[in-house]
Amino acid sequence: MIKNVITIDGPAGSGKSTVAKILARQLGFKYIDTGAMYRAITLAVLQNKINYDDEKSIIKLTRSIKLELDSTSVDERKYTKVKLNGIDVTDELRSKEVGAAVSIISKISGVRRYLVSLQRKFVKDGSAVLEGRDTGSVVCPDALLKIYLTASLEERIKRRDLQVREKGQVLKRDIIKKEIISRDKIDSSRKDSPLVIPKNGIIVDTTGLSIREVTNKIKKLYLDRSNVKTKA
Repeated sequence: MIKNVITIDGPAGSGKSTVAKILARQLGFKYIDTGAMYRAITLAVLQNKINYDDEKSIIKLTRSIKLELDSTSVDERKYTKVKLNGIDVTDELRSKEVGAAVSIISKISGVRRYLVSLQRKFVKDGSAVLEGRDTGSVVCPDALLKIYLTASLEERIKRRDLQVREKGQVLKRDIIKKEIISRDKIDSSRKDSPLVIPKNGIIVDTTGLSIREVTNKIKKLYLDRSNVKTKA
């Protein structure tokens, strides 16, 4: 069991990113946004105009890319800073085009296997908070604390709408709803590393809870387990 690792999985709009960043900052841990890694690969696929069904070319491209993530979490309102082959692509990762294609690219087994290997290297020395859709079930199943965040569909739509507006963009709520439902279906039904509640994971429903309440709850769970492990 890896003592200083917390994994946070869950569907879109459940609050993973914000909670993970705050936890990482408060605990002095690295923050690893696995979703940003899949978005970076998706962006590269779009830039290189590779067909989505050309898995061989996509996997080859994935293995050739130099991917850098800023592991700090100074401001939970900002996206993870990501460099693709030395170029900052943070803003491009949140484009509509990337958002529409990321679930398609991320279900490719060869892409997932390669990125999972990178993610495991990032947490080799422990002291990290990972967030995504398979961090507790696949990437780090021996983490000390595995959380599965969820929320009602309406709550998730409201959060995504707010997030989009904060970035100066506007999307109709029915479009946001369709995107979330579609992403949920793809993520939970893909053959390789589907979105599931990890074994021994703790479900935290964030509906109606503030970020502070959710963060404090998870932090207490971690500290309680950490203390027990230390005494053992």
